[in-house]
Amino acid sequence: MLIAADSGNGVSSALDYRRFIFVNPELTVHLHRPAEGEWVCLQAETIVARRGVGLAVSTLHDLRGPIGYGLQSLLLGQRKSG
Repeated sequence: MLIAADSGNGVSSALDYRRFIFVNPELTVHLHRPAEGEWVCLQAETIVARRGVGLAVSTLHDLRGPIGYGLQSLLLGQRKSG
């Protein structure tokens, strides 16, 4: 479950990886029930704000439906060319 939650930023990137860097300095996961079964689904969205910050929001599901959320704060920067 935690591996899936930590993948939200990677699967939902809102900016081009070739032009920007993304650092997620923390991850917070909240589950409202235990997962059932061995499958986990990740539905993720990255929200980019001004001044180099953002948030990756992940909804975690099992076969029965949503089980919780993962939130990753993001520090963003433009890559230097050359």
